[in-house]
Amino acid sequence: MSQLADVNSVAELEVDDNKLIVAFASSDGEIVNQHFGSSQGFHVYGIDGSTAKPLAVKSFGKELRDGNEDKLKPKLAWLTGCDMVYCGSVGGSATNELIKLGAHPVIVKGGPDIEEIITELQQEITGTLSPLLERIFKQKTAKDNSRFEKMAEEEWDE
Repeated sequence: MSQLADVNSVAELEVDDNKLIVAFASSDGEIVNQHFGSSQGFHVYGIDGSTAKPLAVKSFGKELRDGNEDKLKPKLAWLTGCDMVYCGSVGGSATNELIKLGAHPVIVKGGPDIEEIITELQQEITGTLSPLLERIFKQKTAKDNSRFEKMAEEEWDE
C-alpha cells in the first residue's frame, strides 16, 4: 500500500483536475457503513476512468449523536476539496454545509463495498457522465481557469 498523505484538509492534496476526489464514510476502509455526522473515519480516493488511488485517511473520535453540531466542523474542514462524499446517511445541516464546500453528498444504503462504488464511478467516467458528474467536472475546470484569469487581472510591478 502506498503512503497516504497526512493533511489538514483534502484541499491540500495535489490531484489532477481529471480525477474525482471521493471520500467514503467507513469504519474499515472496505464498505460505506457510517452516518456522516457520527462517522469515525473517511477514506479518500483520487479516481479517473482507469485508476483509483487511495490518497488519505482520517479518523475521528466517537461522538455523541444528537445535539452536537460542533462534531461536523472538523469533518467538514477536513473534507474541503472533496468532490463527492459517500455515506450511509447525512442530516440536512451537514448536506447544506457539504454542498457549500462543493462536495456532493451521496447516500448509499446496505453498506456497499467501496471497490464496487469505485468501479461504477469509473464506468460512468469512461461512458456517459451523469448530470452530477458533468457538473462536478465543469466546476473543477472553471475553478482552475478563473484562477488564471484573476492572476492576469492583477497589477504587476517589475
